[in-house]
Amino acid sequence: MTLEDQEGMQYICKLIFEAYQTPVFVLDSSRGIVHQLPLSLEGRPLTPDFGEMLKEITDPIDSASPIDLAVVATTPIPIIRTTHSLENFIILPLTSGHQTAGTIVVGPSLYEPLTESKAANLLRDNNIPLGLQEQWQHYYRNLTVLTRTRLYHAAMLLYTLVTGQTLSITELLLDARTSKPKQQPVGSPDLNVSFRRENIWLHHEPMQEQDLFRHIQNGNKAELLRTHATFSEEKYGLLSKKSHLRSKKNLAVASITLATRAAIGGGLFWEIAYTLSDFHIQHIEELRDVPAVENAVLDALCDFADQVKDTRTTMLSRTAAVCQNYIFNHLYEELSLDKLAEVAGLNGSYLSQLFKKETGIAVSDYIQRERIEEAKRLMEYSGVTLSDIATRLHFNDQSYFTKVFKKYTGTTPRQFRN
Repeated sequence: MTLEDQEGMQYICKLIFEAYQTPVFVLDSSRGIVHQLPLSLEGRPLTPDFGEMLKEITDPIDSASPIDLAVVATTPIPIIRTTHSLENFIILPLTSGHQTAGTIVVGPSLYEPLTESKAANLLRDNNIPLGLQEQWQHYYRNLTVLTRTRLYHAAMLLYTLVTGQTLSITELLLDARTSKPKQQPVGSPDLNVSFRRENIWLHHEPMQEQDLFRHIQNGNKAELLRTHATFSEEKYGLLSKKSHLRSKKNLAVASITLATRAAIGGGLFWEIAYTLSDFHIQHIEELRDVPAVENAVLDALCDFADQVKDTRTTMLSRTAAVCQNYIFNHLYEELSLDKLAEVAGLNGSYLSQLFKKETGIAVSDYIQRERIEEAKRLMEYSGVTLSDIATRLHFNDQSYFTKVFKKYTGTTPRQFRN
């Protein structure tokens, strides 16, 4: 399809805009806007003119990721572009013969809503002046959120509407990887391997690493510490050439990532494992010296082993564990026996009997107990009122919340908080 088919082009833009509620632009060969939806748009700070912004988006952002529209003109596969400000765009070149006739741009959108703290960190990373941060926060709040999968599907739909051909997600992503040159790391892995062998400066053996994470999976902190003590400092990899501290932090992140997977394999609820991982990595990123990082990594590994051990002392069948994990992850939603039965793939009555037999408590009582435990955690934050806690955790009213809370703790919510 070319720009000459104005009616068809506008119809496609309307379909995409109405389906995804994100701006759609048609640019001519000079990258001027010839059509856009919606007709009125609020530009981003520093680049309020959408025309200038789109020229920037369809230009190379840096030398590592240029968009050569002439190269892709013969096979116009959509290009996914993410800016330094985390805005996402779909860019589809339009062709006439072997020439680029124009471009369709869909965006900007975000993969996820940006919290104020995350947006503030992002703006700080990009050296945005403090005076402009409120404008950027406002801009981010008004952007459409399209998850990565939905964005890919939007690109595939746009391609099909324009060309009449199908496009798989594999083709979309492979083209994105091969249509731009890669920035190669400086140096040669082969030479590095030769150097390490010549100087008998080898990485640790894989079996040693497997032993370490097997002890986490088994919840065996004593053996974990024993194995960790056998690692030699010189056998760790070098993950940053410019900063020893950064290298240690990168190694720490890698270790905690592997520990997270090992803990999940050992039976730890995956949401607990991932949250624990986030907590320890965030803590390590704040540290400013190597010894503190090394101590924090070992603390994190031990924490995972302890959590697995606690979980294994009450190890249940897969069905009961699946239900408990689902309840843990959905405490802030409506929970019912029918929903749990659907998740477990069992009859509701049979699941109820099985759950009580294994845990010694009815499903409804277990949900109440877990909600009270969550309420106790929320009470640590002074800004959250008791009525808000009751509402968020689906207690009908304050008096019912008080009654259930006292049943499991022996005290009222107010007494507990005080």
